[in-house]
Amino acid sequence: MFIFKEGSRNAYNNDRNETVFAKNYQSVFGSVLPHMDTVEDYFRQLPDGLLESNVKQKLVSSLIRNKIFSSGKFQGYYVVAVDATGIASFSEPHCDCCLSKTYKSGKTSYFHNVLEAKLLTPSGFSVSLATEWISNEGKAGYQKQDCEQEAFKRLSIQLKKAFPRLPIIIVADGLYPTAPFFNICIQNGWKFIVTLQDGSLTTLQEDICWEKRFNTGFQREVILTDKNSRTTRKYYCLKGLNYQGIALSWVECSESTRWLKSDQEKRQRFVHLTNLSVDGDLCIGVSNNGRLRQKIENEGLNCQKNQGFALEHKYSRVSFLAMKNYYQCLQIAHLIIQLVEASHTFQAMLNQDSKTTVKHLWKRLLSYLLEKRVIPKELIVLLEKPYQIRLI
Repeated sequence: MFIFKEGSRNAYNNDRNETVFAKNYQSVFGSVLPHMDTVEDYFRQLPDGLLESNVKQKLVSSLIRNKIFSSGKFQGYYVVAVDATGIASFSEPHCDCCLSKTYKSGKTSYFHNVLEAKLLTPSGFSVSLATEWISNEGKAGYQKQDCEQEAFKRLSIQLKKAFPRLPIIIVADGLYPTAPFFNICIQNGWKFIVTLQDGSLTTLQEDICWEKRFNTGFQREVILTDKNSRTTRKYYCLKGLNYQGIALSWVECSESTRWLKSDQEKRQRFVHLTNLSVDGDLCIGVSNNGRLRQKIENEGLNCQKNQGFALEHKYSRVSFLAMKNYYQCLQIAHLIIQLVEASHTFQAMLNQDSKTTVKHLWKRLLSYLLEKRVIPKELIVLLEKPYQIRLI
């Protein structure tokens, strides 16, 4: 359902009713195509976390061991972004675990949110490592709802358990620059790059203003040009800062982009805190990797919401447990699809015609399985030959 980007259980059942598709499914996967009502019944019983630990995390561990993502490391560390997103919302309680919000009008909405830790690379990979649901599960008679900061504490335990020796840089948004967050990362042996908003950590901000006043930091200017624009990035970094006994460095990037045809200009400012070394030009890498966090929203969560996966679709309207299992299947499917789309074979098909889109190629794949029989003997011949999938 997720690999073919069908968007609903009913759409996938329609495929199942096609005789050619059902036979092709059996030829390729070696099993009878299940009805989605059967899948729903099964997912309502499948224990929470099994798909994540026994399938998703083992797949990712295998890819890491084979150095598939090594080119995306910074200073020997994998960049892992954490961010929360909404999964589903309801006008009535979906289950006892729902979060809720009451508006001034008196109307109450109920919803489920999830916190993700995703491995990011500059080439575009956004791979789920660990998932923690933000929910009121087990909080009967609670006075305070679960929140993203509390969910991160649980997520960090899960992430360390699943990848105990993985060198990690945690990249996070302006919600995270707090002493508990810093200490969790340090205790786990992780580095971090976190966005610093103007109103956060006021005492530290005062120290930064004082240091800047005497121009004690390192400065560097980088100019990037192409046929359409000219971008100037001015970096300023301070190291040796102290916040509640935690050693920090501060990196600021002031960016100005001017478009040559229109002569319009856009200015942006990015500020990050880190426990990485910012000696010399390393501050540039720190800033760039801090901004890489946007990929969890674009290549990760936004892709899953708007490019066929239908992340916010209510795949199970009754069972929270089933909803969790569908979500893990979506993450596994997204991982597989990213590997396929990053392969030289797939990219070559895209480059044959500049107007060919990824969406069109997936539609062609589904059309083939719906209309043309896959010959099992040809599959066997292909599988007996040694092969290697090369990525861009």
